[in-house]
Amino acid sequence: MQAWVLEDFGQLKLKCYETPKGEGVLLQVAACGICGSDLSVYKGAPAMRARWKPPLVLGHEIAGIVQEGPPDWLGQAVAVNPLVACGQCPACWEGLSNLCAHRTNIGFHYWGGFAEQIRVPLAQLHRLPDGVPLWKGALAEPLAVALRAVELAGPVLGRAVLVLGGGAIGTLVAWLLAQAGARVTVSERNPLRAAWLEGLGFIAEVVPVPSGLYDRVLETVGAQSTLALAVQAARPGGSVVLVGLSDLEAPLPLQRAVLQEIRIQGSYVFTQAEFARATGLLSSLPDSLAIQRPFSLAQASFEDLLAGRLAEAKVVLLHGG
Repeated sequence: MQAWVLEDFGQLKLKCYETPKGEGVLLQVAACGICGSDLSVYKGAPAMRARWKPPLVLGHEIAGIVQEGPPDWLGQAVAVNPLVACGQCPACWEGLSNLCAHRTNIGFHYWGGFAEQIRVPLAQLHRLPDGVPLWKGALAEPLAVALRAVELAGPVLGRAVLVLGGGAIGTLVAWLLAQAGARVTVSERNPLRAAWLEGLGFIAEVVPVPSGLYDRVLETVGAQSTLALAVQAARPGGSVVLVGLSDLEAPLPLQRAVLQEIRIQGSYVFTQAEFARATGLLSSLPDSLAIQRPFSLAQASFEDLLAGRLAEAKVVLLHGG
């Protein structure tokens, strides 16, 4: 089998390996999405360089077919929850597996979906709903990230909501907000991406720089400029949810946050329950939110996304395609 290995920052190499042995279910990977965190590790962004070192087999937005495992799972089409929690700490007992102090991650601590075959714990598998194409299972993970952020934002029905960043998470956040009855504005500076966002049909407004004040602001970029803008764009008594994780640290306009009673909430990945709910939502998720490319175009797809050459926010790599 083959795997794309990040041998150094900015350098992927396709290598051949034997079928992985050991514990866990053997999964034939069918599709794997390229995440913003994969891009950050690939280019060696400071926040990621501090946590992860090559060589790595990245890829944590995974869908596949069970090849070896319990009989009732064989041949099943599944999405993979890449966050492996210990199940024994106070956070896990409270249902906050995303905050598990001992959590590990498929695609970082273990080989990810840029390999054709991987072994994963059975507990990480979620059966895909009937009728959902296999490639779309790779969107369960980013949809779960977006779902947690939207739920932490609070009620949005009839409210004006700003999403900073029209990348994959920003787009999925916008879709969930629209489904919940919000009037959604997305701030996106790439004209190619902005035109694509406008054509999706569920976003009320796409602007390069937002103006006015919003009931809710969801920041999906993680840059210093957008973090400050998120607080500035929230109305008095409004709330900000911080989802993006790019810069290591960033100052916030605390005077405004305090004087205008703006609530600032962090949102980190998802819980087990949220991943299950996201998998169930795949049936209604529009196919247009991602493009599919063959596994052989991994390096080119990384470069295209980083250079802003693609209108679509999400690339899903297809194994065997």
